Amino acid sequence: MSSKNLCAAIVLMLTLMPIHFVMAQDVEKDEEKQPKKIKLKEIVVESVSRVATPVSDVTRSVTVVTNEELLTQSRLDRSAGSVLAQKVPGFSPSTVSLTNYGQTLRGRNFQTLIDGVPQDTPLRNGLRSLQSIDINAVEQIEIIRGGTAVYGFGAEGGLINYITKRPEDGAVNVLVSGGLSFSTVHANDSLVGDTHLQVSGRRDKVDYMLDGTFVDRNNTFDADGRRRLVDPVGRQGGLDESREYNLLAKLGYQFNNSQRLEASLNYFDLRQDADYGGRSSDATGRLFAPRPFTPEIAVPGKVDDIDPGNETINLNLVYSNEDILGSYLKIQGYYQYIDTTFTLFPGFLNYVVESEKLGVRTTVNTPVSLPNIPFEVTWGLDYLKDDTSQYDVMGDVDPNADQDAIAGFAQVEFPVGEIGILTGGIRHESISIEMSGAAVNGELSASETLFNASASAFLTEDLTLFGGFSESFSPGDVLRQVNDNTFADIKEIEFEFVHTSNYEAGLRAESGTWNTSLIGFYSTTDNGTNFDADLNIVTQPERIYGLEASASGRPVDKLQVGGTFTWMQGEIDNDNDGTYDEDLPTLRIPPVKVTGSVTYEFLDWLSAGTQVFYSGTQSNNSGLFGGGCPSWKDYCFDIDSYFLIDMFSNIAVGPGVLNVNVTNLFNNAYFPLINQAYDSQFSNVQGLGRRLSLGYTMKF
Repeated sequence: MSSKNLCAAIVLMLTLMPIHFVMAQDVEKDEEKQPKKIKLKEIVVESVSRVATPVSDVTRSVTVVTNEELLTQSRLDRSAGSVLAQKVPGFSPSTVSLTNYGQTLRGRNFQTLIDGVPQDTPLRNGLRSLQSIDINAVEQIEIIRGGTAVYGFGAEGGLINYITKRPEDGAVNVLVSGGLSFSTVHANDSLVGDTHLQVSGRRDKVDYMLDGTFVDRNNTFDADGRRRLVDPVGRQGGLDESREYNLLAKLGYQFNNSQRLEASLNYFDLRQDADYGGRSSDATGRLFAPRPFTPEIAVPGKVDDIDPGNETINLNLVYSNEDILGSYLKIQGYYQYIDTTFTLFPGFLNYVVESEKLGVRTTVNTPVSLPNIPFEVTWGLDYLKDDTSQYDVMGDVDPNADQDAIAGFAQVEFPVGEIGILTGGIRHESISIEMSGAAVNGELSASETLFNASASAFLTEDLTLFGGFSESFSPGDVLRQVNDNTFADIKEIEFEFVHTSNYEAGLRAESGTWNTSLIGFYSTTDNGTNFDADLNIVTQPERIYGLEASASGRPVDKLQVGGTFTWMQGEIDNDNDGTYDEDLPTLRIPPVKVTGSVTYEFLDWLSAGTQVFYSGTQSNNSGLFGGGCPSWKDYCFDIDSYFLIDMFSNIAVGPGVLNVNVTNLFNNAYFPLINQAYDSQFSNVQGLGRRLSLGYTMKF
């Protein structure tokens, strides 16, 4: 870590300390009301072992973004990528756009799920998985940091699982909310409006929920008052001038105390119809601009043949039985459809990535009791059929891939008296992919046996040491590899399936008032995937290592604080000689990241807080696309740091709650990390300037 980054991190912590001190001091002014420590609520996750597990018993590094945090973050920025960047260590800074290209988890691609249903298109990675459900429909987000094979078929860098809202008790419960946000410079042209309605209830054995959200977005402006490009990240997809619809419907039936059947539908559609689709200058040559950047400005004009955006449909049917022959059984069947339409790129047509998935997951948790050795075995079988194609608006199909994948797994958890927990497991995956509509046709297949082992040692009542090893397996954007015509025989692609090994060790302290962690991680693969100067896929051995820290707590009544810290480094072996001689690009490995937040309940009807975000400087010697020394230039460049402060408040007014929030409070002018790393005329776009948002929520 550079001294500049270290100093910035220290400044950030010192910025938070006076706020913490003033608020704590305010509580102490009344000597008759001594500050009371508030015990944190126990959080349960489903994504680690596929059965509900308290975080305190997890032997992996896990982050949970709670519903309370989602409510606050959604009023500041509705993008899930921004929420995760603020709350999750190891997660890259926000792209401030539709795409999650350039956002990684511990430097690698992650798998996104909604209630266990995969949202990615790994056979032709469209990188829109985070924008597949509106944040209003989500109860909490569970993040496993580091590769995992528990859900399988991907997840090199980790897993992000959206857990959707659940019906509330009572015959009819109604929640209504609406909001407006706008630039403080150009209010009229920058309005974003959202409305949300949720109706849910339980009666006898039946429960139900309907949750709908509509968002209408206008343009955004940077800190200098310039209208930002509607697609600010190299034609990867934007949010400006878009309309978003999301509908979540659930119907459940509780047969008895142990058996339940639930059906759900989630429909999400975001389409951009831009009147300001033009740019203030025309791209020429290689499309890479000299530094310093001259920010591009959006101008009137239609550039797309069809409206770009993202449409997803999830159908999910889950049966669970908590006591069948002494075991817990869960059977999940799902259908998923995704249509990812990309923005027009000069010289090309709009192209679409379309994917349909059918899948079944079975999970059985069986308690076993040997003499003096009680333990649990979680086992099951998974099947996934994925049909993915890429085509342009003229209907010309490039490659098509039809995948059949099956996997069996078993996980064992041993409690070691009162001193710790041991877990270990095995998963065997077999994947077959039929290629058609491309220069190279035929079938390719691969199978892999993946292992994982981890352990927790309870050093004290509050302090836990944990660590482990896990493997992941992924086909690695097969359609892009075929489309690049880099293979003479389809069988060559068999060697491009990506096998990643992950290691981690850490300390976790859970005092009831505070939750803190410090973790070191390391991962390696023999065929990591990147892009060269001509945007062709290249594979090389690579390694990634780093440190993460997080803290959250309620040290006294009415005060809540939290923060994260991330540092990582990534390297490749350019010529396969066993020496890691080049850095991974910034698009894979972000600079130091520090976040923090403070919230205080001043009165029963008023709470307010602030959060900060810092992305550090970076120098790297990568000649790959998104690196600091691109091979098409005769110079290298550094990534600049930026520091943002947001404010938020909740005010009880009438029958509901009014939210007043400000993002980028001091109207800092900055280029988001991905825009700097792209170094392209299509990405010479500053981040958002100061915005004010107002929201109101009522519950009946």
